[in-house]
Amino acid sequence: MTEPPVKYLLVVILFLTSLIHAPNLYGSETCESFSANGIRNWYPFVYRTDDNVLTGTIPDATHMALGRIGLKMEVRPDQPWKRILYSLEKGNLDIVLGAYWNSERAEKFLYSEQIGTDEIRVFVKKGQEFDLNSFEDLIGRSGMKLLGGSYGDEFDKFAAEHLHFDSIPKSDQIIRMLARDRAEFGILGYIEGLQHIRALGVEDQIVALPWPVLSNGMHLMISRTAPCAHRFNDLNAAIRELKKEGILDQIFARHISGSG
Repeated sequence: MTEPPVKYLLVVILFLTSLIHAPNLYGSETCESFSANGIRNWYPFVYRTDDNVLTGTIPDATHMALGRIGLKMEVRPDQPWKRILYSLEKGNLDIVLGAYWNSERAEKFLYSEQIGTDEIRVFVKKGQEFDLNSFEDLIGRSGMKLLGGSYGDEFDKFAAEHLHFDSIPKSDQIIRMLARDRAEFGILGYIEGLQHIRALGVEDQIVALPWPVLSNGMHLMISRTAPCAHRFNDLNAAIRELKKEGILDQIFARHISGSG
């Protein structure tokens, strides 16, 4: 038998080396779970209980979807939203539980199937309401939004060009600061804002303006370097199944009723 030419051997060696060093996106022998984290007070979608357990419609749905494809979810300790995003970007976290889509993030991360919808409203101090029918009606007013928060390409671009926002570390602080006249408006998820108002006992002080600024889909943001990133399509298929079976609606109803 003749020995294979040196050129052929080099090709085989290079191919085997590429398999050893291939990115995790193409598979991993140690793929068993996703590490995950989410903001602590985005009720009812992602929030922590009094004993610091991360729960909500998105963690519950993600845990169930991963279980259907034989994977686990390992929840990381509580961190500020900006730190969570930083951990994802640096590859120290696999999944952010709950984020709106924007093109800049989509270049860096994988976005899952939509898990839910969040209506965005403008909150103001009672007695200081103003007509709001378009983004333009916010021009010239002082506002507050969550630090590191994105509300989608259209609004983010408009806000960068025309609006003034103070970035606040926690969403419930936005409600507190409105009550103290620290700004003219705050922008929050409608259900989340109402929950903060009830929890802080300021129902007689803070109201939401009637026009929904946006209605944003909520997704998982997944690191492209996660050990289980190659199971991305399987995860999306499981989410679609949960949606089709009505289970996502059941999870949402359970958390809204306070029995989540």
